Amino acid sequence: MDTLKIKNASGKINKNMIIGGSAVLIVIVGLCIFFSLPKHLTGEYSHTTNLILVSSTDTLKFDGDKVIEYSDGEKTHSGTYTISGNELKMTIDSYNMTAKLSDDKQSFVVESADGLAGLTEGFKYTKSDKK
Repeated sequence: MDTLKIKNASGKINKNMIIGGSAVLIVIVGLCIFFSLPKHLTGEYSHTTNLILVSSTDTLKFDGDKVIEYSDGEKTHSGTYTISGNELKMTIDSYNMTAKLSDDKQSFVVESADGLAGLTEGFKYTKSDKK
């Protein structure tokens, strides 16, 4: 048990033991935080577009690695998605979308999309409070 002594033979505190123990504690706490972060989105994220006399709401519902798109409450498309850091990549039917997630994962902004979905570039989708 001589290897775990905080004080050395002259009675002084072993600084290396304190520093090493602190580093191990910081790594353990960091790993716990990393592994507790959600790997998937859950719930509904919506964007409402208002044109002169017309309003339309596009909703993306996330569950596991699946995403379903609703336009004004009607199911229109479905697909899958992945998250890497704050980058959200979706493949919905025949088009691909890339968005940037907010740090708290409560919203995202579409950065690019294929085809007609490209009209959504710059749109911000916000998580609804529905359970």
